[in-house]
Amino acid sequence: MYRSRRSVVTSASAFAALTVALVAAAPTAPAAVTDFRVTPGIDWGSSSSAFGTGCSYTATAAAEPGEYVSFYDSQKGSFDPPGAILVGKSGTVTARWTPHTRGTHNLHAEQIGSRQSVVVEVGTGVDLGSACPVL
Repeated sequence: MYRSRRSVVTSASAFAALTVALVAAAPTAPAAVTDFRVTPGIDWGSSSSAFGTGCSYTATAAAEPGEYVSFYDSQKGSFDPPGAILVGKSGTVTARWTPHTRGTHNLHAEQIGSRQSVVVEVGTGVDLGSACPVL
């Protein structure tokens, strides 16, 4: 009888240890992009769009510090820096967005399993260096 009781205790201990190991190894809930915005340029009053081709704008996303966020444009537009960007202690990450074509652009800030999107209209920009009016 002593041996079987010892087997039960050993089995229960092994099961408890396995359960703790599985819980510890379980993936945590995925982090999420919680906010995404693109700051428009100056409204010159000459266009229905505050965004213009060839002009650059600041894209900002919020996520957990230490995570990575990637930005992309569904149309022809580029982000600088490209690729995944490490979110700093502030909980925000920024990139410069430059649209290359007129029309509707769907912009995205993405983490694995999480995405925020913004739709903007882009007109023709005239980059004057310190200003970029939209026609």
